[in-house]
Amino acid sequence: MSVLLVAAALAWDLRGHAGEPTTSQIEPGTVFTPAALANARVVTDPPALRRVAVDTLRYLRAHPADPAQGTMLAELGIGADRLLRTLEIVAAASDAELLDAAWIAAHFDYYRWTPPPGGRTAKLGLAPGELRLTRYLVVQVDGRAAPDATYTEAIYADPGEPARSRYTRREVMEGAYDQGGATPLAWLREEHVHDAIMQGTVQVTFPGGVSRLYNVEASNGIPYEGGKRGRDQDRYWYFAEVPAPRGYGVAGGDHVILEAGVAVAGDVYNLGLGRLVAIQHPSAEGTALRLAVLADTGGAFQPNLSQLDWFGGAFPTHAALYSAWKDLPDRVSAGILVAR
Repeated sequence: MSVLLVAAALAWDLRGHAGEPTTSQIEPGTVFTPAALANARVVTDPPALRRVAVDTLRYLRAHPADPAQGTMLAELGIGADRLLRTLEIVAAASDAELLDAAWIAAHFDYYRWTPPPGGRTAKLGLAPGELRLTRYLVVQVDGRAAPDATYTEAIYADPGEPARSRYTRREVMEGAYDQGGATPLAWLREEHVHDAIMQGTVQVTFPGGVSRLYNVEASNGIPYEGGKRGRDQDRYWYFAEVPAPRGYGVAGGDHVILEAGVAVAGDVYNLGLGRLVAIQHPSAEGTALRLAVLADTGGAFQPNLSQLDWFGGAFPTHAALYSAWKDLPDRVSAGILVAR
């Protein structure tokens, strides 16, 4: 009986696209297990990592009721104080310390990440202990202030409720706002609108060379459906102009900053915003250990304990993104670092 009670106590109700509980449960101890961190060559950008850690810590403290504050790690006895302390240690560390595997091992406990078998893990063809690592970017495109024969689709500012939740992506693109109701921010080629929604941020260059940056602000609330592309994907996002790339945040309000190579998107409603992720993979110089902060999410991650999305920076094409990060494989081993 005691074993059953312990198992029940460790059960975690997986959360969905808005942080709400689903009907599925998982035992966190089957996904995250204490392990020794391998002695590897640390590859990270310490100043950028500190900046993302500082800003994520600021966000967590400013929004204690945010649904991304909850984490399945709490079921393993890892409380919010240790998770915040993790970011504090990163924020205070020197460049040399953040590049020293021995220092990292001395200051953090490592919980190896084993994606649950079956389901998405099987669909992705992952071997036991493998995590899928995709990449995303700020997509750089040309745009116009008004539509023409080439630049036919707009990215729109959030019109607020009830309009925000009224239309699917197809309905918006078939003219739901042709007579008003939402403000167009820029006019793009249709494929670039879909790309901007998928990537979350788009840098638009207008005639004359002026560039503006737009980030997703609020969605229509329809869950993302895997396998659907373009207009067939009902989920739609509205945008806002921003000074720099932004990650997870409050619709119409505060967001966490993103920096290339030190931030990942993932399942924040189950893993928890701000987790310090350690990604390990082979390289020409031996095993590489990359550090990043879980600072963003997306429709494909709710729920998804088999994948992370690496923020690579701003590029004109996906080919350029993958070329810049060609040393980063799409299957890695990973874990969560937690302050001792």
